[in-house]
Amino acid sequence: MRINFAKYYEPKPKQILAHKCRAKYLLFGGAMGGGKSWWLCAEAVKNAMKYEGNRLVIVRKELSVLKRTTLVTFLSICPKEIIKNFNQTSLEVTFVNGSVLTFIDANIAKDPLLQKIKGLEIGWFGIDEANEVSSEVYNVLKTRLRWILPNCEKPRYEGRLTSNPEACWLIPTFIQSSNADEVYIQSLTTDNYDEDSEYVQNLKDAFKDNPNLLRKYLYADWSLTDTINQLIPSETIIKSTDCINGTEFISMGVDVARYGDDRTVFTVLKNGNIELIESYPQTSITEVTTRTIQLINDYGIDSNHVGVDGVGLGAGVIDGLRQQSYYIIEILGGNKPEEIFGEETFKPHNLRSQIYWQLREDFINGNIGNLSNEVLKLELQAVKYEIYSDKSLKVISKEAIKKLLGKSPDLADSLAYANWVRYYRGIPNIPILPSAGY
Repeated sequence: MRINFAKYYEPKPKQILAHKCRAKYLLFGGAMGGGKSWWLCAEAVKNAMKYEGNRLVIVRKELSVLKRTTLVTFLSICPKEIIKNFNQTSLEVTFVNGSVLTFIDANIAKDPLLQKIKGLEIGWFGIDEANEVSSEVYNVLKTRLRWILPNCEKPRYEGRLTSNPEACWLIPTFIQSSNADEVYIQSLTTDNYDEDSEYVQNLKDAFKDNPNLLRKYLYADWSLTDTINQLIPSETIIKSTDCINGTEFISMGVDVARYGDDRTVFTVLKNGNIELIESYPQTSITEVTTRTIQLINDYGIDSNHVGVDGVGLGAGVIDGLRQQSYYIIEILGGNKPEEIFGEETFKPHNLRSQIYWQLREDFINGNIGNLSNEVLKLELQAVKYEIYSDKSLKVISKEAIKKLLGKSPDLADSLAYANWVRYYRGIPNIPILPSAGY
């Protein structure tokens, strides 16, 4: 059977480049209207027809959105002659050569264990708007690439993703990646539409009052990925690259690793500038305690200006420091916020929220400089907040950010602690030993 696929889909040069890419995992997209969903559906058709009896899935976070967007695009692009059957209940497309493509939702909030995709055996997967799903979805789908064709051969195992620029796990995985198996190909609006087209002009008009969104959605700028509930504006993060002439002080924040893939991070602030960031995996309490003391002595830091995360293993570090007369500030993010006099519109929900709000204020006011670490920038962009009916402001949990980024925001937490204790937070609890005669 010969089908004139050009009647349904005629790829533009940038789409052709992405179709020819041999990377095992490829992220294609960036700007709005760049033709990424059409490309993804065409990739599915190609791999379904190339390998007889193949198994494929296209995933999106919400099923209702998938039905009215990605599925509609697929049905408009796929020649009817090669579809043997389409089951509208299971959303399975059976091709004339025995290949089967299934459309599935993958929402970790509704399916925490990702049961819908864990049992799959597939030869190809696609994730449309990958920024919407968690990194776990991508990682699980990679493990499902083990389908054996009816002729006992293997198809070419591939994963294809699309996305607009958002602060999420795609940045370290694809945008900043040097891994030959995880490649990003940028797609601009003007790769799919003429510069003077009505669509491009409409985008420019829609974002004329917000140049950051214009750079993000028309020119695929991943450095400005603000969301409506992003705590620290990306623009202020970018402006904090240069050193500043701040008030003379030195402080340090220590975020102690809680789980196997977390990191212990030390951050030293000197006169408002990030002087040092050290990150270590799999550290013991003794190692963290020793390194904390070394840095306190090396930089001459007053213990009152050292903040250590007191959750989990951090409690043991704090005990070890205090036993050696280093009475640092213990930070327990779940505690009540400190009483600070002032006319605040919103009250912090807990101490963690208050600490991060202070960090936001200092970024906005230009009180932090020498920010050059790209991983830290990404983590800071991923910090979101929520407003409750009682006008309390809550920064989302470390676990929630980890789901968004695919890793724990340890560098951001360490900086937030260092910034919090740069201000005098009171004398920590010092054990008072009984003196003679009492």
